[in-house]
Amino acid sequence: MTHETLPHGLRPATSGDLGEMTRILTAAFLDDPVWGPSFPDVETRPQVAGAYWRFMVGQALRFSESRVLEGGSDGEGESQGASTRGALRAVSVWYPPGEDEISVEAHAAYEALVSELLDPEAAAALEQAGARFADARPSDPHAYLTLLGVAPEARGGGHGMALLRAALAHYDEVGIATYLESSNPANDARYERLGYRSRAVVELVGGVRVQTYWRDPQGSRPTR
Repeated sequence: MTHETLPHGLRPATSGDLGEMTRILTAAFLDDPVWGPSFPDVETRPQVAGAYWRFMVGQALRFSESRVLEGGSDGEGESQGASTRGALRAVSVWYPPGEDEISVEAHAAYEALVSELLDPEAAAALEQAGARFADARPSDPHAYLTLLGVAPEARGGGHGMALLRAALAHYDEVGIATYLESSNPANDARYERLGYRSRAVVELVGGVRVQTYWRDPQGSRPTR
């Protein structure tokens, strides 16, 4: 992907995007096969999930890896009424090689938040899921895509995959492998078309199985 073909409105995420990124990710994962049941009370799920994703996005914004797609100011690339200048169409949350999702300093705050948001059973299931994902994450250096979501009003326009392709063009250029977990099997074929190859399967409470994917930078030798 050349500079000329980068999607319109692509830019790095900033702290000012925290609220909009939280909105998009909360909606995107509300009924996700993995993340929906992590917040089991359907009535309070939007609020509970929103508080959780706000914390997680805030942690990711410690780094400059995450990317967003702004809505076009002239209607370019917009769909289903997404016409507000500066609104985001899609967001991707990345971590650079060697970095954890939650900083050492923030672990206590994370545990307090989960305890406040969830009952003990749901909190334990979420903790176990996090541990299993962490155990499955490869030790080889890689950039880690933790979340990819499209605004409800912009779905169907290919914005999520466009945002992912732009990130992969960057990581190909600098020679960095990438890794992700596909929480929804409906997305697996999309990742595979971009060069991702299955790595391992993570089994969660209740028998939910999550496929993980690895992608070597284009033109490089495999590091697996």
